[in-house]
Parts: sequence; structure tokens; C-alpha cells
Amino acid sequence: MTTPQIPADYEAWRQGRWEEVAGANGKAKVVANAKITDPGPHTLPGIPGEWRTTEAGDLTVTAKATDGVQVAGSLVDGTGPVPSGSSLEFPDNRVGFAGGADGSYGLVVMDQGRVERTGLTGIDTFPYNPACVFEGQYRAAPEGRRIEVPRLTSPRSTEAILAPVDLAVTIDGTEYVLAVLQDFPGQRLVIFTDETNGESTPTIGRWLVLPLLEPGSTVTVNFNKATLSHHHLNPDVFVCPLSPPGNHLPMRIEVGERALIHATAQS
Repeated sequence: MTTPQIPADYEAWRQGRWEEVAGANGKAKVVANAKITDPGPHTLPGIPGEWRTTEAGDLTVTAKATDGVQVAGSLVDGTGPVPSGSSLEFPDNRVGFAGGADGSYGLVVMDQGRVERTGLTGIDTFPYNPACVFEGQYRAAPEGRRIEVPRLTSPRSTEAILAPVDLAVTIDGTEYVLAVLQDFPGQRLVIFTDETNGESTPTIGRWLVLPLLEPGSTVTVNFNKATLSHHHLNPDVFVCPLSPPGNHLPMRIEVGERALIHATAQS
């Protein structure tokens, strides 16, 4: 039996995916994140400082000098501005950044030693299968459509997430229509479940990240690029959405990512 040739773009995608998870700003290093969209004050678990938005829509942080919070290399002692894109530093080798504008900001804090400490060494995948690459199409959804989707909070919650288009894809002669979420600006996401869940892949399903294209556009649907939810990297931080109702594929999708690989965790 001939082993299918693995396309170079898939190999490059795998490398990019590992960089996304474990690289300089890897998601596996994230120990806190927050959306700050009101005056607050907001605090992040285990992270010093109180974060607020001003009447003018700017972001500020309040901390004592002994808290060791630095914004763009300057120690905060009192209340100071946090310009969008600022580098942040905290004690214990933690770094972060803030981005946003007009009273809406995202704040992310990373621990540069967390990947090594958790023993994360890779991502286990099924073998590449060229038969699991399909041509799909975006279909328009009602203007402003939002879908109630569960989130992996504790306790569980639901949120009405923007779902601007559907993805239609034909597999083995049957057409499936999957709702496409836009949980983050600039990114479209199909969260799907299939018959491998709970056995060889996580119970909560997997993700396909798709491009921003107009309704009617053709889009490549490559299940070899199905990824694990960020939730597996740090459940306390990534309270990811689950699949919308109807996004189940009644078959085994035996390609893509299936589990994180951990060596013995370092003490």
C-alpha cells in the first residue's frame, strides 16, 4: 500500500500550528486573558493590577510599585495609561500585551516557562488523507444572525455568537450544512463533532479555521487541518464555544489533530 504524499503546504501548516501553540507567543503559554469593555475595575486571577477604561475610551492600569507591573518597560506606581500594543511585564517571568481601542480591549498574559512545566511536547494527529479535502461553499445567513452556543465556563454558560454564513460541503454524496461562527474579529470558525469524539478525539469536537470570504465563495474544506480547541491548552483560561446545534457529521473524520502529547511534567 502506497503512503499518500503529504503536501508541502500541509507540512508548513503543521509547523505554523505548533508555533501558534508553543512559540514565542504560543497559546499554551497563556495564563490569563480578558476582554475589557467597560470601566471596571477588572482584575485577572493571579495577576497584579486593576484595569479600567476611561470615559475617553482609553485603557489604564492601577498598581503599586511593589506589584512589579511594567508597561512598555516603565514600572507602574499608581494609575497609568496602557496604549494599545503595549508590552506588559509581571513578576515570575510573565509577559503580556493589550490591544484594542475606543473602550474595547483584549488583555493577554503569558508565562514563558509554562510549556516546559506542563511537559507539552507535541500534537498527535491522524495520518494525512487526501480524500478528506473537499470543496465547500459559503451560503448567506440572515443579516446579523447569532446562534446560542454553550461555552466551556464553570458552570457552563451559553452565548449568542455571530454566525454570518453557513458552510455547505458534500461528503460521500450527502450535503452537510454547518454553521460558521465569528467569535473573534477576522476569523471564521467551524466547530464540528463526528463519530470519533469521546473515543479517538475529544468529546467536545474540533475546529476548522476558515478564511473571510463573501457568501457564494468557494472554500477548501481540509479536515486534515482540523484542530483541537484552545480549551485543552488551559481550561481555566480558554472558555471556548462548543459546536452549534446541527454541526455534527454522522461519520468518522479520522484526520486532523486528536490529542496533545505530554512528556512527564516537570516539577
